[in-house]
Amino acid sequence: MTPSTLAKGLIARLGIKPTPIALTYEVTWRCNLACAYCDRHTPMPNEMSPAQALTALGEFHALGMRQTFLDGGDPLTLKHIAQVVDFLTDRAVTVAMNTNGILVPKKMEIVRKLSLVKISLDGPRANHDAMRGAGSFDKALAGATAARDAGITVEFTCTVGRHNASTIEATIDLAAELHIPVVFQPALNSLFLDTKRDGSSWQLEASAVRQAFDRIERIKRHRGAVGNGWSSLRHFRTFPEPTTPPCAAGWVSAAMDPEGVVFPCGQVNRRDRANNVVRLGVRTAFANLSRTGCSQCWCARLVEGNYAWGMRVDRMLPPVYRAAGHPETTQCP
Repeated sequence: MTPSTLAKGLIARLGIKPTPIALTYEVTWRCNLACAYCDRHTPMPNEMSPAQALTALGEFHALGMRQTFLDGGDPLTLKHIAQVVDFLTDRAVTVAMNTNGILVPKKMEIVRKLSLVKISLDGPRANHDAMRGAGSFDKALAGATAARDAGITVEFTCTVGRHNASTIEATIDLAAELHIPVVFQPALNSLFLDTKRDGSSWQLEASAVRQAFDRIERIKRHRGAVGNGWSSLRHFRTFPEPTTPPCAAGWVSAAMDPEGVVFPCGQVNRRDRANNVVRLGVRTAFANLSRTGCSQCWCARLVEGNYAWGMRVDRMLPPVYRAAGHPETTQCP
């Protein structure tokens, strides 16, 4: 990160002037899978054309964007994804991608330009395929190993729910064998807050979420395969009780959906469609964003970024444990 970008981040942190240093861009909602807990399987009605998308990205870059996280759906299903990645990397923007891994081996010319590939993993083969479809496990691992062997940084993302909470240890074993860290986060009823979608078939009860993340936390103390930072694990100790971390949304980060609607964060409700860059331009759309934060942050890496933004070093350090007659007992939150 350049001194200029650091200075813009500091100015935003002081509440003086926001700058969209990091953008999450959902390039399409098209996906070649249909995972039950995901809301984004099919293209949106009015997804931006290549020209519109590149114009918006160029305007974000002019405002200071230097990191882009490509999301979906699955970004690799987008016909012009190579154009998007080339446009960004030609401007020295760091580009990461979330994917199910299926198309990674076929699109290595694109993948090699990425700084990070995040591949969804729902556990061992039976659990993963039950959620994502037969054969998807082997394809995800083929994508992960292809990217890893090409020298790209890879991490798995595991969404913990009823379908896989019993296989956390096996998932960590698998990640360790592949030398790829796995980041855990809880499954909600929806990717978006304040929706009435029924998630009862995959969403854990609150006590089960906490038990699952307690197991993950204990394993992290002894094994490197757990990719979560301590701030997300500590955050999930009380999930889903409202917990408000420092929030960078709208200050140094933003999210844009495939139609060009901009939000402070990718997790917020999507009912309001007015803040569209095609109609308003990026500068106006970014200026319109709310910067109030929320208390339901569930994406592990987003949680960690927020605590780093808030300089909450106390949350980033491992908690202190003491022996109390049985395995480790938490001493501090």
